[in-house]
Amino acid sequence: MTVFPLRSPEVALCAHERKVVHARYGAYTLYECPDCELVFSDNGGRSHNAQELYDDFYKNEIGGRFSFGIEFFIRLLRLFRALKIYTLYRRAKSILDIGSGRGYMLYYLKKYFGFAVAEGTQISRPAVEFSRNKLGLTIYDKDLLELPLQREKYDVVTIWHVLEHVEHPEHYIQRIFQILKPGGKLLIEVPNYNSWTRRRTGFYWLGLDLEYHLFFFTPSALARLVRKHGFAVKRMHTFSFEYSTFISAQSFVSKLTGTDQAFFQWLQNKRKLPNWPWHLFLFAVLAPISFLINCALYFSKRGEVLLLVAEK
Repeated sequence: MTVFPLRSPEVALCAHERKVVHARYGAYTLYECPDCELVFSDNGGRSHNAQELYDDFYKNEIGGRFSFGIEFFIRLLRLFRALKIYTLYRRAKSILDIGSGRGYMLYYLKKYFGFAVAEGTQISRPAVEFSRNKLGLTIYDKDLLELPLQREKYDVVTIWHVLEHVEHPEHYIQRIFQILKPGGKLLIEVPNYNSWTRRRTGFYWLGLDLEYHLFFFTPSALARLVRKHGFAVKRMHTFSFEYSTFISAQSFVSKLTGTDQAFFQWLQNKRKLPNWPWHLFLFAVLAPISFLINCALYFSKRGEVLLLVAEK
């Protein structure tokens, strides 16, 4: 894998040389680096082959993951993402979305919000084919660090729930700085390791997702990371209409039932749901409570999802 040179010689990447054990969950050990504040996994001692892991993440030619009409709801949320980007930076005309999923957000930015350049990166084969063939998008089927992208090309770079999946998040921030125009915006969204439910549900916290997640970010650790590479943090909060309520409710349901995210797995057609009436009842009770608590925690740094907006 190609790693592009540092922006300036005085900025060194953290090697986590002083890491200490933070927590253990079965075969997985989490470490914390006192130098950069990041928490990261040893991946259960397995090698991390991203291509094998994510090639079938979107399971078929229609780019779907969910059932029961949820896909339509997901598309509405991607339209909301596009609107959010437009309201944050109305003059923007070019964007790169890292880990662009099926590409709906990019499609809406081109169709409704005047983006002349709406490109993405994606390594899942079905999602790439859907984005290119069905939506007509420019999607790069390689990792960001392998792409010889033009410097200062984009007004906006977004990375939604991807930074926690990659082996070298600091390399990503470094590379993003290079391809953003001066004054360009970076939007990062990740699970918030400082969340109120993580401390209460431990292993059952949905944001942990140890099969896929390698790094875990608190507000201070993420802000420190982007500032180190020249960005100015403009906005930060810990609430998401897409994820906050579901993460909280699922985490507590998993702890109460002693199951490993069974309801979420069921929605993706990955497994049967044992005792499903009980799961649905718990969700019906906990979801509105979770929503209200997450709204109250909007600026507290204790919500489920961390959104950071930075400027070059």
